[in-house]
Amino acid sequence: MADAIIEGIRERVAAAIRVNNSVGIQVPEARHEDLLEAVFSSMCKNTQDSWTFVSVSKTFDYLTKVFKEGAQFANIRFIDCISRAAGITDLYKNCIYIESPVMLEKLILEILHNFKGIKKDAEKYIVIDSLSALMIYNDPEIIREFISLLLNRSRSENIHVISILVEEEMDSNKIIQLNDKIIVLRDSFID
Repeated sequence: MADAIIEGIRERVAAAIRVNNSVGIQVPEARHEDLLEAVFSSMCKNTQDSWTFVSVSKTFDYLTKVFKEGAQFANIRFIDCISRAAGITDLYKNCIYIESPVMLEKLILEILHNFKGIKKDAEKYIVIDSLSALMIYNDPEIIREFISLLLNRSRSENIHVISILVEEEMDSNKIIQLNDKIIVLRDSFID
């Protein structure tokens, strides 16, 4: 049953991001791991595409242990915003470490730099997990400006953005509305 749920989420997100430049996904905390598994499944299946996974809620080390396949593909790059702030000093070659989740300017620069040198015909995707976690470290209005700037810049460079909002973490309706498409996952719709 869990595989069917994850596959359903994966198909729904994949269909939405193919036709929209940005997709905001609001997910309950109880289904956050299912959503991440679906996103990593998409990233691993689409090896011809270039992916940047920005982690604000989980460390890169955690992600590599839980989603082992994702860390092995050359087309998937990671940006870890919390390991340095938490005092974790391990380094991995396919991960860029931001010193703190409040360094939003550096985060945008690193995200966009990740796509330099990518083949022109390759699809490019950014996954941000999660905007609601960024709002724990930053003022919500600053995050609104950050996502607005990132979405505008990514549109101009034909980069698709998937932003995840964990609904129990923070009220973020104003931020999610900046996306072209909004997907709201609920426990009752998934089960």
